[in-house]
Formats: sequence, C-alpha cells, structure tokens
Amino acid sequence: MKKKKFLLAGVLLLLLLGLCGCGSKAPVITYDGSLELKLGKTKAGEVLDAGFTNLYPNINDRQIGSMSWENLYAMKENVTYGTMYAGNKSSYEKAFRDGVIFRVIIEYDDPDYETGEILINGVNFNGYTRDQVKEAMSEYEMTLDYGEYLDFESGKYKYTFSFSDGSEVVTRISINDGTEAELTISR
Repeated sequence: MKKKKFLLAGVLLLLLLGLCGCGSKAPVITYDGSLELKLGKTKAGEVLDAGFTNLYPNINDRQIGSMSWENLYAMKENVTYGTMYAGNKSSYEKAFRDGVIFRVIIEYDDPDYETGEILINGVNFNGYTRDQVKEAMSEYEMTLDYGEYLDFESGKYKYTFSFSDGSEVVTRISINDGTEAELTISR
C-alpha cells in the first residue's frame, strides 16, 4: 500500500513539474555587456534605465492597454539592439515603462543600423551558419529545420532563427515566452 502511495505521489509530482514548465530553461539575453534581460521578468523601464533609448521615444509616454503590448526599439547611439515587446497581462492600463518584456527580435541585416553585441545564452549568433546554430543550440529541442527557418524550444520558450533568401548565415532571431498568444495589440 505504501509503495502505491509513493508511486502515485511521484507521478503527480512529475505531472505538476511538467505543467508548470519547470523543465524549461529560460534564455539569458545580454545586451552590450551591460543589461541581462530575462523574458517575462525585465520591464521596459529597466532597459531604458540601463542606458538604452527607444528609436521612437514617443512610445515611452504611452499607456499599454490591458492584455496588450507596445514595442521598444532598443538603441544606443546609432546601434540597434533589436525590438523588445513590452506586454501588459493585467485587466487595466499600465505605463509603458512597467510593461514586461516577453519577446525579442534581433535583426542582423538592418540596412540603416549596425547591430550591437547581443549574447543569447552566452553566444553571439551574428554571422553563424545553420550548422553552427544547430551545434550551439544542441541542448534544446529542435522543432523545425526547413527552408529559411530553424526553431528550437525549451519548455515555454521558443527560439526562431531565420536565414533570408537561401543564405546560410543568420539574419534574424526571435525569442519569446509564449505571452504573445494571450494578448491583443494596443492601438
């Protein structure tokens, strides 16, 4: 009887761990060696306070509607650090600075701006080939390797690497924590 109870308790614990996403490995994204961004935790205000500016500063004064988001186009001088999605999961409006970053997009082929140093889990993927990305991401589950895309997942976190026009060099990376599916865009 005791064995059955322990077995049942063990199965329930494994199910609970699987449901809460405790097995997922949260990405560590380091910008310019000065900001460590944690998806689902870091707020837009923290990014701005770390010395980054928003390419469109008028957004900084906006309110984010309930269940919505606004974008922070992170810059330092004339160097881009990509787009960060600042979300509001609450039922009331929230200041942009209080929006929580749930997705980032890094563009390496922006014709107007140089892309700054961005490390994802300690790796700067700028210039990486498809095979180099696969090697660097080997501890994650690969969910797609087709055409221009290479996807990996770790629990609720999804990484999408894009290779434009048949190029074997990464041109874009998107990392998200799944929040976007819960929200509608603010306008």
